[in-house]
Amino acid sequence: MPEWNLTVDPATVRVLISGYQSWSEAELRPLTDVQATPLMQWRQEQGHDPAFLPSGEAGVWRSHTVLALVRPDGGGWVGAARDATHSFIHWEARAEGDSVDSGRVRVSGTVEGPEVELTWDETGDVIGTLERRAAKLGQTMHARTPAPQRVWCSWYSYYRDVTLDAMLENARLAREHKLPFDVFQLDDGFQSDLGDWFTASDHFGGHARDLPAGLKELGFTAGLWLAPFLASPTSQLFRDHPDWMLRGGDDKPLAVGYNWGGAYHALDTTHPEVLEWLRDLAATARGWGYPYLKLDFLYGAALPGVRHDPSVGRAAAYRNGLQALRDGAGEDAFLLGCGAPLASSIGIVDAMRTGPDVAPLWDEESRRVWLGDATGPSARNALHTSLSRWYQHSWYQPDPDVAICRRELSLLNSTERHAIAAMLDVVGGLRASSDPIAMLDADGLALLRKCLEISTPDRPLTLTESLGGAVTHFGRATFNLTDSGVGDIPAHGAKWPL
Repeated sequence: MPEWNLTVDPATVRVLISGYQSWSEAELRPLTDVQATPLMQWRQEQGHDPAFLPSGEAGVWRSHTVLALVRPDGGGWVGAARDATHSFIHWEARAEGDSVDSGRVRVSGTVEGPEVELTWDETGDVIGTLERRAAKLGQTMHARTPAPQRVWCSWYSYYRDVTLDAMLENARLAREHKLPFDVFQLDDGFQSDLGDWFTASDHFGGHARDLPAGLKELGFTAGLWLAPFLASPTSQLFRDHPDWMLRGGDDKPLAVGYNWGGAYHALDTTHPEVLEWLRDLAATARGWGYPYLKLDFLYGAALPGVRHDPSVGRAAAYRNGLQALRDGAGEDAFLLGCGAPLASSIGIVDAMRTGPDVAPLWDEESRRVWLGDATGPSARNALHTSLSRWYQHSWYQPDPDVAICRRELSLLNSTERHAIAAMLDVVGGLRASSDPIAMLDADGLALLRKCLEISTPDRPLTLTESLGGAVTHFGRATFNLTDSGVGDIPAHGAKWPL
């Protein structure tokens, strides 16, 4: 295990970390602060890597793939992995000592899986060094970074109550208003059960294969949401193939999270029949007319458990499952990962969610503060984490989630909607909306048009200042994620001219 001992007062150092998967926190915090860990086990599994959880300790910070320590002068240290194809890389920075004279910081890096080289740079420019190391990792893993897509998705409009008619009506209104979307993506709710993707739900009013032709007539590409590694215990998939599931030490299928009203299971991607099923799933969706696939809850394939082939490590098991989906969909398909181990997806996905769901509310403080879980849906969580992963645009097209431009069915005020729009501009990746288009007034439509303008990724101006424990100071915008105004930037706001 490589280890570095730094003679530096921990109280003067900030730490920049990136969590394991899409929803795991990325932060810029004083090293002596406490890194929160969720109190509930199912949130540890669904939002983090349970094999390398956030520390929960003051002065101890854990990060995945990369880590940076920042001095007050903007210099510091950057740790990175040269490859993450079949390995998970775990970093830890630990403050030791309590004064300038005795102060030290101990940094360690561990590799789970085949050995890969870790780099550790002392630098006068942490921002530039981290960007260069991230870009090198992307090059090594043959990152796919196609042009960003402009996407309307059904989730934040209809959730699981989506219907075929609602999809087509929103597409019709988008064409009527000349909104420049590329893709209309059908989200969760079209299928009969989690894992039973080939049969329709009772309420959808048709079948997923019925949608693409109607969208094509309106000038849009069809997109489809799948959680390909998951299966509900009530699904036909689970009943027919219980032997395909990731198992616990008791040889029973593991519960790998809690959503959709209950626990669910994950497919074992070391099983040859599972890989064949995944290839067929992606090929079938492509055959229905969906060249754009959003692949969600991907962390399930990488959780600790008993696998069909115990010689395959977690990172390799995940990568093999993801590659099966790419093989089935085809090289020219556009794959968006979500809830996914980030670096292990480089070179297979075209885009990646880089933060939690936005949600039409600013913060769920009780969950974040009292339960230690900032991986849940909220605008604050999405900004906090997506902004702190600005350098990952060299790994894939970043997806910071949707703009919220509507006033109805939303608890966001105009300042908060403006901050989300600024985030989309700064991140510079995919552009997405999920507003029911009929709900948008003139101001809402104007904001949406602004949010659909493709931009290049912005860069931070500094990592020595932060308004809210994240990377907040960029060239085109400054964000205030705190609950109080700072100068001319209101609480929950951004200094970003429309």
